[in-house]
Amino acid sequence: MKLKITKTKKTSILYVQKAYRDKNGKSTSRIHERLGTLEEVRQRCGDRDPVEWAREYIARLTAQEKEGRQVIISRLSPTKLIEKGEAQSCESGYLFLKRLYHKVGMDRICEAISRKHKFDFDFNKVLELMVYERLLRPASKLGNYRRSGSYIEPFDIEKQHIYRSLDILDRHGEYIQKRLFLNSSKVVERDTTVMYYDCTNYFFERESADPDYVTDKKGNVHERIRKYGVSKEHRPNPIVQMGMFIDNSGMPVAMCINPGNANEQTTLIPTEKIIVEKMGVSKIVVCTDGGLSSEGNRSYNSTAERSFITVQSIKKLEDNLRDWCLEPTGWKLVKSDTVQKDKRYRDADEDELEFDLTDADTARYYGDRTFYRERWIVNEKTKFSQRLIVTFSYKYRDYLRFLRQREIDKADSNARGNRTLTKSYKSPDRFLSETYATEDGEVAVFRTVTLNLDAISEEEKYDGFYAICTDLSDNVTKIIELNHNRWESEDAFRVIKTDFKGRPVFVWTAEHIRAHFIVCFITLLLFRIMEKELNYKYTSSAIIEKLRSMTMNIVKGEGYKPNFTRDDLTDDLHAKAGFRLDTEIVTRQKIKQIIANIKKG
Repeated sequence: MKLKITKTKKTSILYVQKAYRDKNGKSTSRIHERLGTLEEVRQRCGDRDPVEWAREYIARLTAQEKEGRQVIISRLSPTKLIEKGEAQSCESGYLFLKRLYHKVGMDRICEAISRKHKFDFDFNKVLELMVYERLLRPASKLGNYRRSGSYIEPFDIEKQHIYRSLDILDRHGEYIQKRLFLNSSKVVERDTTVMYYDCTNYFFERESADPDYVTDKKGNVHERIRKYGVSKEHRPNPIVQMGMFIDNSGMPVAMCINPGNANEQTTLIPTEKIIVEKMGVSKIVVCTDGGLSSEGNRSYNSTAERSFITVQSIKKLEDNLRDWCLEPTGWKLVKSDTVQKDKRYRDADEDELEFDLTDADTARYYGDRTFYRERWIVNEKTKFSQRLIVTFSYKYRDYLRFLRQREIDKADSNARGNRTLTKSYKSPDRFLSETYATEDGEVAVFRTVTLNLDAISEEEKYDGFYAICTDLSDNVTKIIELNHNRWESEDAFRVIKTDFKGRPVFVWTAEHIRAHFIVCFITLLLFRIMEKELNYKYTSSAIIEKLRSMTMNIVKGEGYKPNFTRDDLTDDLHAKAGFRLDTEIVTRQKIKQIIANIKKG
């Protein structure tokens, strides 16, 4: 800052002038403070020379500015219009994600990839923008480009750079996943002893599926993956399928994208090989749901170093095993901290007790406990052996019967309304049967719809039972607990679909679709690290909403004024990040220092 003196006919006016660079990097200046006329300054400085006093005052302001203690005075006019096309606010919540982006070395990964290609643009800048946008303002790639100037540090990129970057992301997808896993393991503690694999699918807003392959004008053949399949959201649109491994810390490890009509069971082993062969994780317990539990997948993970835990459908077991699962006698209690309520067994060892599920006292005293029985089973053809564990819970039984009763009521209403039946195994109409007969009882055109009590009874006998298969010899309580944590993978898909708005997908080539989900994968990993740093104190939705609300008003030539509400969450975010954006104003110099420190990793 320096002194500026403007002379008039009658007197001279003293100003504090401050130099700064505009958004284009051009050096300019503005009036920081009006000190007054010579007479007004004399009233402030007494017998001292007004100009000398003014220079000393400006020197103190400059020193305070360097120390970050100066008071900012903003001169605003109620009559002066703002500049056309000049943003008045910007995103600042992304800086918390940027810190983690550099901490896991994503910038170094991009640099390594860039060295293999002759880029005329900054690949890292493009990826940064797509990651931040996916969390803060999820939209199409074109939408990302249009918002590239909405940040404290504008992303100077062109539209075609985004689409070129998608091709590069797809080409190096496995490399990025490997490096992210290795780098993030140095940032936060990751438990890879157990991994959860699950699949979901994402829809496209189009009415027809792609052909398997297309040929471009140059004769190059390209794969297409938007296919009709069983949509998790029951939509009639084409879909693609995503498989993802989540570790026992709830963080993503590896992912794959497949055509929408692919068999989920065939996707596990290729994705797991990325973890075993490229990431060097050999000792794993792989936990999956029933839809992914083919014997081939179980056999692949039944080795000296790998094991499996998978959900087993009781209905699909052989008759003798199914009958064994549903037997009412010979059940034991899963260990629990619950106080023994049955006086008969207060001094007994629970491990030695066996119970009859049809006994009224069992339901009375152990209605809130879980029972189990187990045995080893062998496939006579393949000689593959596994441990079958069946659990039973009265609470789970009652819950299923409550849900079924609502479906039965709906089915009964459909029957009385003589409506056309929906042929679906999940529809309430599965409890209905229809016959066609004449008044004399012969087969004819008259239609009668009634409740199928046999179908209801058949389904009801499985209520409360739940089975899993494993090759582990650990105690039952531990295995049940590990299987229960499969919700981690379901929650990861929920965040991508709902919070990150990962669907519908707005790109259409196989390469760009896979790259889109790599961006989602990177964003999810950074977000999970953020949650862990905050000790899981806040819900994912609360954190995302707060980051989205953290914008700042631009004080021209001075800095940025927070435009968000400070609360416990913002305090915790700042405490973990090591910088603050919640002072009354954050100077331009301070922001530059924050960004420079972030880039150091």
